[in-house]
Amino acid sequence: MKKFKIIFTANVLWDIYIFRYGVIKALIEDGHEVIAVAPKDERIDFPKDLGIRHIPIELKMRGINPLKDLSLLKQLINIYRKEKPDIIFHYTIKPNIYGTLAAKLVKIPSIAVLTGLGYSFVEGGIVSRVAKAMYRFALIFSKEVWVLNSDDRNKLIEEKIVKSDKIFILPGEGVDTEKFYPMKKEENSEIIFLMVARAFYDKGFNEYVEAAKIIKRKYSKVRFWFLGALGGDTANGVNDIKMQEYVDCGLIEYLGHRKDVDRVINDSDCVVLPSYREGISKVLMEAASMEKPIIATDVTGCKEIVDDGVNGYLVKVKDSDDLAFKLEKFIKLDKKARDILGKNGRVKILKEFDEKIIIEIYRRKLWNLQ
Repeated sequence: MKKFKIIFTANVLWDIYIFRYGVIKALIEDGHEVIAVAPKDERIDFPKDLGIRHIPIELKMRGINPLKDLSLLKQLINIYRKEKPDIIFHYTIKPNIYGTLAAKLVKIPSIAVLTGLGYSFVEGGIVSRVAKAMYRFALIFSKEVWVLNSDDRNKLIEEKIVKSDKIFILPGEGVDTEKFYPMKKEENSEIIFLMVARAFYDKGFNEYVEAAKIIKRKYSKVRFWFLGALGGDTANGVNDIKMQEYVDCGLIEYLGHRKDVDRVINDSDCVVLPSYREGISKVLMEAASMEKPIIATDVTGCKEIVDDGVNGYLVKVKDSDDLAFKLEKFIKLDKKARDILGKNGRVKILKEFDEKIIIEIYRRKLWNLQ
């Protein structure tokens, strides 16, 4: 097979590491050259820590202003023209829009990977209308458009953003089942629920806090952990002051941002994600792969992973009472019943979401470029 020069472009370098490192590593082992293009990120040094070249860019994650974002387009044109890759994979909205246009202008094939349309995109509003219009124009020039679930595919077709024959469903971004595996541990003296996400309200943060409040009124030996980066001062985000308020009143324990997510998952009893919408939830796959029961909302990106009553429970979106009800249902299970939920989750992940499946898809797509 021909050896390719491949660029992965995204708006967050850490996300390339978390979601795509397994794929990148496999492609490098196959003899391909892979370059990561994303803003600088103090959490990881790609050349030093991973041996992968990183080209930094400047990008404003929030807001859609075509005039201001022209600088991103210019940066990507210059990078792609200089590097002359054989194929470019774009992730997240701005790289998908401006990266696709840049690739077209320098005549390099690209694939737009829409890892999730996002709650605001689906619900409407001015930002949604602008995003749809820009997607509708830019994605004409992509070789393919990948989505992670059938709901997103149907939405793109329904809104006439992408033609059906151009869309490919990638079954998630996979989970490293050799890293996220069942580990031995002592049984907790208290039940520990864990939520792993960026601290944004559309991830279901408020519902998690409210459900914790309900449960703690009835049960004393229950803890609620939250792991993930803060949302800052954005309208949808939870900042450090607000987070500290929840911590001080004893509702949740904030674990900050950590690299050893597998260890934290292992120390918990059940992983919870009350998100309003996902692409395909990585943390739910990781938790299930480690034989942890999972509780999540019955929405796109979560319902594909949770088989209700089999490996966890589905809850109504934006409903803290229903979330509390399912948390209590879990609390009342004996150890044997919890173990069965966990083992069922591992079986599902190995069959449907193992990272090896995703790696083979990337390899097959590259093969078709020859």
